[in-house]
Amino acid sequence: MRKNDIVDHVINNTTLSRSQAITATESVIEAIIQSLIQGESIYIRGFATIKAIKTAPKTARNINRGTLVTIPAQNSAKLILCKELKQLMNK
Repeated sequence: MRKNDIVDHVINNTTLSRSQAITATESVIEAIIQSLIQGESIYIRGFATIKAIKTAPKTARNINRGTLVTIPAQNSAKLILCKELKQLMNK
């Protein structure tokens, strides 16, 4: 599913015009992005929790050269599905 598919779904389930549905969809996505940038978690009841996480630096081996490479610490996100959605997916 792509962003346009989400916009089409919003149009089909609401009375919003295409431009309004695009604006609403982009607004929700922007709010999620801004929260993650600020290190906040997002909880969407009935769907999932998206947590901003920071990974620790680690050392890995370059298989081709056999040398050790340091992977720096990074900010990332973790998606944790809610119990109800997991149950629906596993029926």
